[in-house]
Amino acid sequence: MSEEQLQQELARHNNRFLQQQQICNVLIYFFNATETFSHVYKPTANQFIPQAVNLADAFKEFQNVVFVHYFCDSMKEKFLKYYAHIPHIYGIAFILDPRYRLANLEDCFNFYYLAFFGEFPMYDDNPIDPKTEYNEVSTLFYALFNEFRAQYSNAPPPPSRTSSSKGKSIFKSAFGNLMKKQKQLTSLNKVH
Repeated sequence: MSEEQLQQELARHNNRFLQQQQICNVLIYFFNATETFSHVYKPTANQFIPQAVNLADAFKEFQNVVFVHYFCDSMKEKFLKYYAHIPHIYGIAFILDPRYRLANLEDCFNFYYLAFFGEFPMYDDNPIDPKTEYNEVSTLFYALFNEFRAQYSNAPPPPSRTSSSKGKSIFKSAFGNLMKKQKQLTSLNKVH
């Protein structure tokens, strides 16, 4: 094999290696997200937005790479089928995580929608406004907080650690009240 043929063969192998490396760089984001959401014994809702932002970044970074965009486009389409709009519950879980809080949510929404949809976000001919999404989640969070504060502002102090059965009953009754409200709303909707 001549020197020139050897150089061409080396260049071809380097090109293949680079393509494989780029494919792996995209797939690692999906692996991390899948691994995070596969846990059944610990909460993962608070991790959705950070993982979604990472995925949006991966799609944006690799959308113009020749071999990667072949499968990346179908993965993006499938992901956006479910998450073109981030469900509000994930926003609230994100806010309640002390690592992130409300201040970071708007930046995450802006990045997510810009990375997936560009400067003028649209999905299925419907405009998506990150500011509106943020305001809706923020409003829901404050409504939830105010309801909690109203319910427990005059409540007696929490029980001591030695009396754990009382603590459990407080949480059970709060959950029970929530379930009763849900049943009442459901029955009212059936009447109308």
